[in-house]
Amino acid sequence: MSSHKFSTLTKNLFLMHFVVIIFGFTGILGKLITLNAIPLVFWRTLIGGVAIYIWLKLRGKVSKKSFKELAQISFVGLLVAIHWSTFFASIKASNVSVALTMLALSPMFVGFLEPLIFRRKLDWRELLVAFIVLLGVATIFSFDTTYHEGIILGIISAFFASLFATLNGVLIKSHDASNISLVELISAATVIFIFLLFRGDITSSFFVISSQDWLLIAILAIIATSFAFIAFTSVMKVLTPFTTSVAVNLEPIYAIILAVLIFGEEEVMSTRFYLGAFLILGSVILNTFLKKRES
Repeated sequence: MSSHKFSTLTKNLFLMHFVVIIFGFTGILGKLITLNAIPLVFWRTLIGGVAIYIWLKLRGKVSKKSFKELAQISFVGLLVAIHWSTFFASIKASNVSVALTMLALSPMFVGFLEPLIFRRKLDWRELLVAFIVLLGVATIFSFDTTYHEGIILGIISAFFASLFATLNGVLIKSHDASNISLVELISAATVIFIFLLFRGDITSSFFVISSQDWLLIAILAIIATSFAFIAFTSVMKVLTPFTTSVAVNLEPIYAIILAVLIFGEEEVMSTRFYLGAFLILGSVILNTFLKKRES
């Protein structure tokens, strides 16, 4: 390997892990922002979508789509809205550690959804991983009733994250990733706004947000959503799917460490929790290596 190729690979590897740390930092921001989960996701998707639109417009890359294509992508945007809303609700009902650990269930759900959607046989290793993951969840669920609501919301979030990832994998084959993200974010913001409007939450107070929350929302929407997505897409063109999968699986670990460093004792959990988290994260990472070995 030439020194130039090695340098490019190293830079992209560092950028990948930096992006994954940013992804993990979304949980920290979700806890720091005082807004409720659903309004928080509205502002995240709206500002993030506008930022990606401006980026694409400046590059002349905004693509036109048929009504059918817009409907398909918008449906996935609805899944994004549910995934992020339940994710931030999980954080506010428990803490960052619980929400991110439950989010690690996504690969297990993908393992069951892909055979249904792509009509392939279920791999026995996916069943083994699912069993270990469920054992980890049961271990965590039994350690403290205080976090049950957060755990349940986190599991729901992981399911919709896996559904979003699986359907997005279909869309990405025929559409540009950035344009897909643009439609998904704007449609998610639109659906949430309509939902809040019918619920009677769109009042003058809805737009009254503290300067600190605005700053954190801007960081969440522009850096942790728009920039992170664009950077993630660019490094995927250089790094192998295996390398990116391993890096993404490290997100909960990075997030839990950051949460403990920032919030201190309120993020420090019991030994039983960490045992359950180890079972979940370990099985997911092991599954990634097993699939790499098979391929």
